[in-house]
Amino acid sequence: MKYILLSLLFIIPFCSNAKSCHSLTTINWLLGSWVATDKEQTITESWHQVSATTIEGNGETFVMGKLKSSESLRIVEMSGALFYIAKVNHNPLPIAFKLTNCSVENAIFENTEHDFPKRIEYKSINKDKMMVIVSDGKSKSFSIDFIRAKAN
Repeated sequence: MKYILLSLLFIIPFCSNAKSCHSLTTINWLLGSWVATDKEQTITESWHQVSATTIEGNGETFVMGKLKSSESLRIVEMSGALFYIAKVNHNPLPIAFKLTNCSVENAIFENTEHDFPKRIEYKSINKDKMMVIVSDGKSKSFSIDFIRAKAN
């Protein structure tokens, strides 16, 4: 009996972590407005929850103050899984990435059939900083360091 209880103590935390990867509550730290700025460009992302199963967002890239690109984003709970759906101007259809790994500070979405990116990883550094790593899952990648935008 003692060994069964000890086994349950080790198994239950892993089971509860696994279940949380199928819920938007795991990634609610993503909600809000984010900005990344360097010398030439500014990238913004903004996320808000529209229902118990959907978070919507948008991303914009400005170069020298002019809008270079924009994308509509959505994270949806469907069929017991989470999907990141990106609609960008250069693709005729939205691209879906399935959540393949997550924790309270990290969410990895993948679509191995897509040309680039194949993997989008969101990392919460702290409540006001996050990093997004966009990659082919191998050697080609770039990262964006965001800070939480101040409310006006």
